[in-house]
Amino acid sequence: MGRVGIAIATGAVLISVLGGCGQGPATAPGSSPAGASGAPGRAPAPAAPTVHTISVKVHGGKATGNTGPVTVPLGTPVVISVSSDVADEIHVHGYERTVKVPAASTASVAFTANKPGTFDVELENSKLALLQLQVG
Repeated sequence: MGRVGIAIATGAVLISVLGGCGQGPATAPGSSPAGASGAPGRAPAPAAPTVHTISVKVHGGKATGNTGPVTVPLGTPVVISVSSDVADEIHVHGYERTVKVPAASTASVAFTANKPGTFDVELENSKLALLQLQVG
């Protein structure tokens, strides 16, 4: 083996030996080893809840899509998306959330379902029931 080959082999050995001189498994800067929470004796923080999206279409005075009772756990982020052929206002009763929906368009109302119970969602002006939201 020539001088270059010996130098490369020696460098590779030094890198592998010195690279293992850390304190435990290697991790990227600012990260924790798998399963570590950053605080001894504590579980990792729970993941953020998944957003529950409810889609409804209104055409000719009738609602289709997720129009039945829709159940979500308490604390769930909810987005209700309504496509309507007429201008109106989406109203989530009990949460007192309202959003105007222009004719031939889609609008969404977003909130966290933090009140337990059953709540009507309707197009306010036409009094068209869209769904019942059951939280709990």
